[in-house]
Amino acid sequence: MKKDTGIFPHYARYEKRLPSHPEIKFKKRILLISDTHISNDSIFNENIFMQMINEIKGLKNIDYILHLGDLTDDGTLLNYEYAMRMIKEIHGPNFYIIPGNHDSRNVGHLVFEDIFGSRTFTIEDEHLFIVGLDSSIPDQDAGRIGKRGMEKIRDLFNRKAGKVKILCFHHQLIPIPLTGLERSAIIDGGDALEMLLASEVDLVLNGHRHISHVYSCTDGNREVVIFNCGTASCNKTRYRELFTYTLLEVCNDSVVFNTHLIKSNEELKRGRYINRTFNINTGRTENELKLKIIHIANTHFSSDKNFLSDVYDEAVRQINSLHADVVIHSGDVTYSNKLDEFQLASRKLKEITHPMLIVPGTNDLQNIGWEIFKKMIGPLDSLFENDKIRVTGINSIDTAIDYGTIGRKKMNETIRLFNQQTQDKINIVTFYHNIIPHPNTKFKSMLGDSGNILKAFTSTVNRIHFILTGHDHISFSLQVEDTILSSCGTLSSDEYLDLSGNTYNIINCYEDGYVEIERICVQTFDAEIIGQYWVNL
Repeated sequence: MKKDTGIFPHYARYEKRLPSHPEIKFKKRILLISDTHISNDSIFNENIFMQMINEIKGLKNIDYILHLGDLTDDGTLLNYEYAMRMIKEIHGPNFYIIPGNHDSRNVGHLVFEDIFGSRTFTIEDEHLFIVGLDSSIPDQDAGRIGKRGMEKIRDLFNRKAGKVKILCFHHQLIPIPLTGLERSAIIDGGDALEMLLASEVDLVLNGHRHISHVYSCTDGNREVVIFNCGTASCNKTRYRELFTYTLLEVCNDSVVFNTHLIKSNEELKRGRYINRTFNINTGRTENELKLKIIHIANTHFSSDKNFLSDVYDEAVRQINSLHADVVIHSGDVTYSNKLDEFQLASRKLKEITHPMLIVPGTNDLQNIGWEIFKKMIGPLDSLFENDKIRVTGINSIDTAIDYGTIGRKKMNETIRLFNQQTQDKINIVTFYHNIIPHPNTKFKSMLGDSGNILKAFTSTVNRIHFILTGHDHISFSLQVEDTILSSCGTLSSDEYLDLSGNTYNIINCYEDGYVEIERICVQTFDAEIIGQYWVNL
């Protein structure tokens, strides 16, 4: 895999090889535009919009034009009537559109239906199957797909084997950089990710955040590429990226995104990706185990019934019986940061015989917990290192706000730390808050600067191999670019979301770069594989 290694590169050219129809040669050209925000207000840049129309008219062999939402700025009838006059030269039988959050303001979703008909679309030809859906919630910035919607989409895609599968909706699916506080995505993003991977969707196309970006994600068996369009003509631009549209070329064995700056012959900084080949079951039993990590979180030590003392004791017995290199605790050591809870935690954590690194969770640092944690548990930011592994623990708690944050200073310090080291060890970052959405949870529990952190930590020169988190009380893993993100459930609290009960994770790393993540149920000691990956170790 070759790509731009800057912290925040904007990709103009992105290529991914696809397994679909390798014996049939074809090329489809799809034009992507988004966030035009047409209105009579100064937010809309009419000159740029007309320049885009002129450029589009000069493009050859465009099969489909997809507008990914926020056609208008406030969803009023006057906005829609103005928008229809503006798009008349590209509005035709190959033009498809879905609403964005701005289109659904002021009962705008009903006006959308009056003008365009359905708020969803389906495109199917002999090579492509494209579904566009409405992720907006009237008069709200956040979006959703919903359980019923996901079941319908899953059924649609599962019946379309052998075609390139593309899903379009307005809101972003996972955090992207340079977009500030991530609170206006689809709130059920974790469920959507799980559905997309299970349905073997190849591409997800989003708009919404006014900046172009692309990620490759995999659960180890299937890969999905997530692309965000920039804004075509809204004066609310992000950072240094101005007005863009993207030409998507879908071929028999690859997809290529070319993002163009409107009113310029330039393209954004180039990045080229070649898809990895996943072959999970080949030869892994013949390779030597390089490293074993025990990952725990949410112990919730307390005298309250919330803390399951017998379950914790059994978990310690199991963990001590394993030949682990390190135990990583990703936060919420206590239930309510009381002195007696920290005293109990200090005693009980010493029962684990392996080396351990611990970071605080939200429960630990409220009120007087900030000082007690440092005295009785350890530093808020910590480092563990031996001959095979380097782990940095970061305190993501800010007691002044409801969500977590790492901040630019700590982010840059962490990047420098890893980039200044030799590349002969496995590098791990751990903190409490999650940076990607998880199934069965809401997006609102995410790290506040998750977009910047995700991009920065998956783009370091000296690779960060793992990002380990806690918080949501559920086990989930995903590989974004070359970095594995993994979260674990609760070790000893009755507030578990894993259906199997109290759990912890075992991360096994083999010499050839194969990684297997197991979720262990404390009550039964049963193991379930929740992730299988290849990394460059």
